[in-house]
Amino acid sequence: MDRYLLPSDETEIYRHIVESARDYAIFAMDLDGTIVTWSAGAANLFGYSSPEIVGQNSVVIFTFEDQLAGALHKEIRLALTAGRADDNRWHVRKDGTSFWASGLMMPLLNTAGEIYGLVKIIRDRTQTLHQDEALRASEERLQLILKSAIDYAIFAFDRDGRIIIWNTGACRIFGYEESEILGCDSRILFLPGDRAEGALEREMAAAAERGRAENERFHLRKDGSTFWGSGLTMPLRAQRAGYLKVLRDDTERHFADEHQQIMLREMSHRVKNSLALVAAMLAMQARSARQEEVGQALRDAEARVGTIAEVHDQLWRQPHTETVDLADFLSSLCQRLEQSSSRHTVSVDADRCVIDADRAIQIALLVNELVTNSFKHAYPDVRGHVAVSARCIGEEIRFEVADDGKGLPPEFSPGERNGSSLGMKIVRGLVQQLKAELHIESREPGTGFVIRLPRNG
Repeated sequence: MDRYLLPSDETEIYRHIVESARDYAIFAMDLDGTIVTWSAGAANLFGYSSPEIVGQNSVVIFTFEDQLAGALHKEIRLALTAGRADDNRWHVRKDGTSFWASGLMMPLLNTAGEIYGLVKIIRDRTQTLHQDEALRASEERLQLILKSAIDYAIFAFDRDGRIIIWNTGACRIFGYEESEILGCDSRILFLPGDRAEGALEREMAAAAERGRAENERFHLRKDGSTFWGSGLTMPLRAQRAGYLKVLRDDTERHFADEHQQIMLREMSHRVKNSLALVAAMLAMQARSARQEEVGQALRDAEARVGTIAEVHDQLWRQPHTETVDLADFLSSLCQRLEQSSSRHTVSVDADRCVIDADRAIQIALLVNELVTNSFKHAYPDVRGHVAVSARCIGEEIRFEVADDGKGLPPEFSPGERNGSSLGMKIVRGLVQQLKAELHIESREPGTGFVIRLPRNG
């Protein structure tokens, strides 16, 4: 960068300062308001060139309303008496457009300390005005939302848990008026047990980490009564002031859901008992059957019904009746299958994986058929072992039922669609319903049935 020496004339330096301030309109007036100097910034801001404006009264840059109100003369009087006059008002450009400006008028003094004129400095603040108006409008809308949202408790608390905002809905739901709750610890809204376990701290930590923390729990009203609240806690990142919580009284829905869960478990329990009765009747008929083939068919039917009953039994015993844990239900199923046979053992090695109840019943029936088929065909005359495994790989589940028995008969065709036995027909039908793939492998020794199915139907 080239370097230039400062002018020796101090007046020249001041002139350069004024002319370099392009974002500011700087001009001088006599005591009547007539413009005597006009900076480059003033020309840029108002649109008048220096020859056009010098000699005119500065009232031309004021709006018509301010001209009628005598705004210029009020500024001059204030500047002369107080030493300065600040103003924020609309001004008018040469082309008739207006802009919001912040201005400062000060008296000009000569070396003797006598006032001989005035100087005015103006800056365009229109953008700031619009931003302030937008912020005020946003705050007004927020206040309107907070006051009108009477079905929701909306409140904010700082990082120590002290309440700093409390809306009309919060007054209605919790019973505290705004004047008595502001500044209080928001932990008074929690049950003593949740308070002691740090429920609020966990909500704040989760909200800070993930941007939001959904929570459902009982809350405490001013009168000591409780209600079930569904809430969402979010951090106030802009001001770093704390957290915002939106909460609704969902007591009615909560108890309705609880009642529905009880009814579903009761229904599932009754279904399980009914299936157990059917299985008992089939077992009784199997024992009284005169033909071995008929007896075996009845025992197979009993095993299938028993399998469905086992899954229903697991469903009604767990918290969620819509899903079941793959590892738990396979272990329980195979334990029952092992107990049904006096000669064979079954081992299970399964990953923990949650599947929906409908698919669990189909999978249970499929495993039941494959295991019982191994009992009958792999070890017709000897003791044997069947290994069941399940692996959750991404969005796929891989089942395997394997034995080390006598292997597949020579006439068996792995590609045959229907198979010769009812058991294989059921297996292929269940595989199709599950949208799965079945691979039958002849091993040395024994046979392996491998099923791949999507984790979600």
